[in-house]
Amino acid sequence: MDSQENEHTNEEEPPPPLSSPLPPDLSTISSEIDQYISSQESLPPDAPTIIEKFLMLVEEEMEPFDSTDAPLKWTRLKEEDASWFLRTTNRVSSLVKLLAEFRSDYKYAYTINRAGSVLHRAMSYLEGEFKAILEDHSKSPGSTADLTRVCSAMLRGGYQDECCHVYFIVRRNALEEKIVQQGLENVSIDDIHNKPWESLERDIEVWIMKFTSFAKDEFPPERNLLDSVFAGDSDSSIPEILLSALTCGITKHILKFAEAVALTHRSPDKLFKYLTIYEAVRDVVAGIGALLAQGVAPELKNEALMIRSHLGEAMISILTELENSIKNDHGKNPVPGGAVHPITTYIMNYLEFTAMYKDSLEQVYLEHQRLEATIAAAAAASTVDAEGVVVSPFQAQILKIMDLLLSNLEDKSKFYKDTSLTSIFMMNNGRYMLKKIKKSGGLHSLLAETWYRKMSSDLRTYHKGYQRETWGKLLGFLNPEGLTGNNKHVKPLLKERFKNFNALFDDIRKTQTSWVISDEQLQSELRVSISNMVVPAYRSFLARYSQIFSSGRQTEKYIKHQPDDVETAIEGLFSGTPATSGKRKL
Repeated sequence: MDSQENEHTNEEEPPPPLSSPLPPDLSTISSEIDQYISSQESLPPDAPTIIEKFLMLVEEEMEPFDSTDAPLKWTRLKEEDASWFLRTTNRVSSLVKLLAEFRSDYKYAYTINRAGSVLHRAMSYLEGEFKAILEDHSKSPGSTADLTRVCSAMLRGGYQDECCHVYFIVRRNALEEKIVQQGLENVSIDDIHNKPWESLERDIEVWIMKFTSFAKDEFPPERNLLDSVFAGDSDSSIPEILLSALTCGITKHILKFAEAVALTHRSPDKLFKYLTIYEAVRDVVAGIGALLAQGVAPELKNEALMIRSHLGEAMISILTELENSIKNDHGKNPVPGGAVHPITTYIMNYLEFTAMYKDSLEQVYLEHQRLEATIAAAAAASTVDAEGVVVSPFQAQILKIMDLLLSNLEDKSKFYKDTSLTSIFMMNNGRYMLKKIKKSGGLHSLLAETWYRKMSSDLRTYHKGYQRETWGKLLGFLNPEGLTGNNKHVKPLLKERFKNFNALFDDIRKTQTSWVISDEQLQSELRVSISNMVVPAYRSFLARYSQIFSSGRQTEKYIKHQPDDVETAIEGLFSGTPATSGKRKL
């Protein structure tokens, strides 16, 4: 027998155990009853009399156990007394089943009723003790031997419903008490909806941690306890049924918080918290399902799906609103220096974080479109991109946002009066986008290599456009064509070429020094390509025609820049330094 310390010092001492050994006649008659039970033949004619005597003696011996004055507590019994009670109870249970075969025989009517009454009395005692032992176990978990023995006797006696009901009520109360202790009790929906988001964010983090921990710490041990308590039951479905009912009710109780959050006012900053709640609900419920052969109860599954559906609708709505915010951004003030536009920074940072939840958002979109049933259904509902590649619904959403952003930037680039600055603006924003995509593996996989290559190609186009608009004009002044006549250099035309070169170069330097290219690699690439394009051509032109001018003032007047000066000036472009003179063009 298990024994437990008295938790209350003022508790009365339990009554002594059975005061004397069982009477010989009960021992003898019990053996005879066992023969009746094990025999495959009909009962002898005097069986009713012997059985009734046996039942009478049993009732007398059971009197101390359920005495109205001071009933014996199971945990205070000696082992021999507890064993006798269980053996006798099992004997009576078997006897009741045996007598059921003779219910049509009138001479057994009284005996059958008497046996049923004794069994009910024993079961009522065991039911009360089972509840008390289980309640004690909930406060100070220990051995389950007593629980298993009493449970087995109740099940054998046909009191399965009563046993399961007691177990469910006691364990539900214990788990609900732990919910309160951990701060997972019901909260007011109005309080959640009226709470500032910054405060609610902290509550969400705490809730996810506690919810995950509770399910991990409480439900697997509950499964183990059920398997131990009902170990003597031939029907292995009882632990499954009880655990399903307990986890369903308790989890639904905890999920009220998630349901309330899912219905709060939607805004872009809430997307990522919605995602963490979505993942917590999904993963915890899946973990509960792993404890059960049949998975989670349909009631809990539907509850979790409903919450995930509400969260999914909110998340899809937020990303759709992100589209609208791009479409409705009609600001006409160009960013100084052609730098990265704030909308690019915001959208790309947002998408970078979004891509971290790629798998979950893929699931959200599939669930939202009711596509999770089969892979074939998901593929059939997928979208095809510009090159005929099948993309998922979430990929299609990201591609749409990126295309809208590019279109918005192209519109904004038209606000610059200088077409060269238009190209710089698009290069800045395009390079920023590519860097974010490359940095984020999730975003890169969503956009695919096709989109990345196209964006890289567009950047090269903007680069060429910039060089053509800015430096192509400058190189035109270094073209030797038309500078000779009758095999003689046309000095006035050459002077004009140098004057125009100097003027345009000075203007470019003053203007484009204040233009901004924050990406160091792009800045270096542009400077190198410009130097390779301009410096050798200028050096060659200068070597060919500088001797035409008279040394001294004439040379200084028309040849204002040496090749090294030109190269140095190019190295100073795109630093964002305000021009010292002249007015920057927009």
